[in-house]
Amino acid sequence: MTKEKLSNYLTDVPKPEAPATENEKVVRLALLSARRSAAIGIILIVLPGTLILLLFLQNTFHLFPGLTRWLAGSGSFLPLPARAILVFIFLVGFPFVAVAVNLLSISWYRYYPFRRELVISIRMRWPNILIAVIGSALAAFYILHLLADTLLGGK
Repeated sequence: MTKEKLSNYLTDVPKPEAPATENEKVVRLALLSARRSAAIGIILIVLPGTLILLLFLQNTFHLFPGLTRWLAGSGSFLPLPARAILVFIFLVGFPFVAVAVNLLSISWYRYYPFRRELVISIRMRWPNILIAVIGSALAAFYILHLLADTLLGGK
């Protein structure tokens, strides 16, 4: 083999690549800490849950506590649409944020670029799962209450 043929042959030979290690093949991502998100989730669920419980007790036992009087308008400086939006954010937004934070804390995302595959794993952390279920139920309860009130032509 002449020098010219050898150089042509060597330019056509593919360059060897080092095999990728397991750490380079997988991108594994946990977005939040499970304990911290559980504490945040409890706070974001207890606050609206307490207000819903207070409103439920008021309607059941015909009580008229000061907080609900303020929400009804005698002590509020906000107009009714602004109050409605704030109450909706408080009663639906807080539980949805708690659900999102807790689901992100127990899920792991792995991306395999060589297979173009995304694998989502969920760790069985029961406090976080319980907070996500309670938050979903709390938000759904209020949304269904608003829907029923609207469809049945509430007060």
